[in-house]
Amino acid sequence: MSIIEHFSSCGTLHYVVVKSKELTPKQILSVPCPTCGAATEEACELHTGAPRTEPHRDRKLSAAGAVERNQTKA
Repeated sequence: MSIIEHFSSCGTLHYVVVKSKELTPKQILSVPCPTCGAATEEACELHTGAPRTEPHRDRKLSAAGAVERNQTKA
């Protein structure tokens, strides 16, 4: 792997993370959580079963990807 490819992939990851912060709560809850297994429209849970104050990072990233896929289809 070259240095250029490495920096290129980091730029893409940064773009997805920034994009995930711009999502609405409804968009984030539209996908299931891969971390805790919460279904769509359900809040994420802590390992103790108590509700989290915000969704897991992986759920936000999944939602950002889903939104982006929907936008490219249209």
